[in-house]
Amino acid sequence: MKIIVLAIKFEYNGIEQIINPVIIQDDSHMILIDAGYPCQFELFEAAAKKSDIDLNKLSHIIITHHDFDHIGSLAEFKKRFPHIQILSSSIEKAYIEKHKKPLRLEQAEKRYPFLSDNDKQQALIFHKILENIEGVEVDDILHNHQILPIGEGVEVIFTPGHTQGHISLYIKENKTLITGDVLVLVNDKLVIPYPEFAYNLAQAQSSIKNLMNYEIDEMICYHGGSYKGNWQDILILDNDLIENSLTQA
Repeated sequence: MKIIVLAIKFEYNGIEQIINPVIIQDDSHMILIDAGYPCQFELFEAAAKKSDIDLNKLSHIIITHHDFDHIGSLAEFKKRFPHIQILSSSIEKAYIEKHKKPLRLEQAEKRYPFLSDNDKQQALIFHKILENIEGVEVDDILHNHQILPIGEGVEVIFTPGHTQGHISLYIKENKTLITGDVLVLVNDKLVIPYPEFAYNLAQAQSSIKNLMNYEIDEMICYHGGSYKGNWQDILILDNDLIENSLTQA
């Protein structure tokens, strides 16, 4: 089985950024993990081309959770490639299909009355971005500890906390974890992204502790890229470190 880490480079809020969606591939499947910010389909095409990947061969897209930087271009993928099957946890399904208001929009609306007038203008732009993301039908539900028949097997791990229905993926044959946003890599440290915006911080910490039951040689973080080695040595589980360089996760 091949694991291809894409490097999607772009500018957001005037800051140069990068995200690292993953493609896993065997003889029968080509699966993309997460689908970027809105309007990034062409960036995915360019990044895939650099890795000699033909996106026309995609069979599935797995969504780790419904944040806008993970589902922003999902509708465009589905329009370009209608055959692609979309997979997620049952909880995230309702958000991806737009049957429920996005968690980040709920949080933003609650904070809005307490913002300055200048910040309110920026907040409304963010609200509109979230509201305009197009819903996409989820074709199948993923279950905790489900083994997907890709290569020697890919395990679905429920890792709630960042959002209620967040999942990560464990590739046993490579001892590799695709984290989603359960952890991000910032300045060579693994941290919980924006702890103050976690759906449930204690649950997020518990999910990470559960990952210690797995033999992991490499973590591939959507924000931060690959880390190889003893990941527990660079893990920060508490709320003390909130990096200024960490972008919206």
